[in-house]
Amino acid sequence: MKKKIFIAINIPGKAKNKMGEYQEKITGQFNSSGHDCPIKWTKKDNLHITLLFLGLVDDMEIPELFGIVEEAVSQVEVFDISIDDLSYGPIGVTSPKMIWANIGKNDELIDLQNRIQRAVLDEGYSAETDKKFTPHMTLGRLVQWQFRKIEPEEVPQVDDGVGLGVTVKSIEIMESFAGRGGSEYCILKSINLKS
Repeated sequence: MKKKIFIAINIPGKAKNKMGEYQEKITGQFNSSGHDCPIKWTKKDNLHITLLFLGLVDDMEIPELFGIVEEAVSQVEVFDISIDDLSYGPIGVTSPKMIWANIGKNDELIDLQNRIQRAVLDEGYSAETDKKFTPHMTLGRLVQWQFRKIEPEEVPQVDDGVGLGVTVKSIEIMESFAGRGGSEYCILKSINLKS
């Protein structure tokens, strides 16, 4: 059997609650402009920063994957990141698809992602590598048909400064599967960084 696998940083509950407050604020902005909110919000408990999406991985290969990732991050120390601001995402596209919480430029985060990607690819796994790594959290996905009905000048600005610091103490190898209300995520393995 195969599982849909990705590697991520889960943010602590306090930060998830803060992101939930921004979700509510943006919903209110759409509603106060006379429109239903055209966003399918990510459940607070599911908020994370994806480091690498592997897609379908055979059950039998998952224990080996654990070892590969553990080895890749064995020398990586705990570090801090900053959730800087919110925006429509992906950044730089004319037709946004999501609401993002953008992570500030951080060499340790880029190094962590590179180590994991290199180790996984070197061992023959396939991964989504066609896009440049842009550290962010997806707070919600725009329902396109609903969003397009709103005149551009009526679309609320989503550019709140957040400035929320988060300490990255571990990474998680996670499974994604279809649940009743959308995607559900399950932590298969949590790997602590060096303290």
